[in-house]
Amino acid sequence: MVMTMRKDDDWRAPRRTPITAKTVDRAMAAEAERASLEHHARTVWYDRARDAVVLLLLDGRIFGAERARIPSLAEATPRQLRMMTVTKDGAFLVVPDCDLHINVDGLVTRLLEGSPAALRRSAARSVGATTSAAKAAAARQNGRLGGRPRKAA
Repeated sequence: MVMTMRKDDDWRAPRRTPITAKTVDRAMAAEAERASLEHHARTVWYDRARDAVVLLLLDGRIFGAERARIPSLAEATPRQLRMMTVTKDGAFLVVPDCDLHINVDGLVTRLLEGSPAALRRSAARSVGATTSAAKAAAARQNGRLGGRPRKAA
C-alpha cells in the first residue's frame, strides 16, 4: 500500500514556547531546592555489630560508613552513638552527650570523594590535563591527517 500526502497534510514543526526570564528563574529555583535537600537525613542509627553509622536520606537512599571513617566520632561510646539524632530539617546529625553537630551534606560528600570511583575520576582528569612529548607527537601526527576542521570565518 502506498500512502500519498495531500498538500494540506504537510508536516509542521511543533510550536515552541519562548524561554523567558520567568521560566529560567522557576527552573533555577526548583534546582536549588532539589540540591538543598540532596544530602539531608530523615533518620540515623548506629549499627553496633558493624560499628557503623547509617543514614536514611530524604530522597530514600541509605548511606552508611564505619565509625573509623568519621574522625569526629572516634571518641564517642556506643551508648552515645545510640543517642544520635537528626535535626528537624535533616541537615545535621546531633550527638547530644558529645555536644557534637555533624553536617550531613559535608559528611556524605567527604566520604564519597574518597571512594575508589571518585579517586579514579580525579586521576583521569589530572592525567588528561598533563602534557607530554608523546601527546605532542600524537597531536602533530593527527594534524598531518587533517586535524580538527577549521571554524567557519
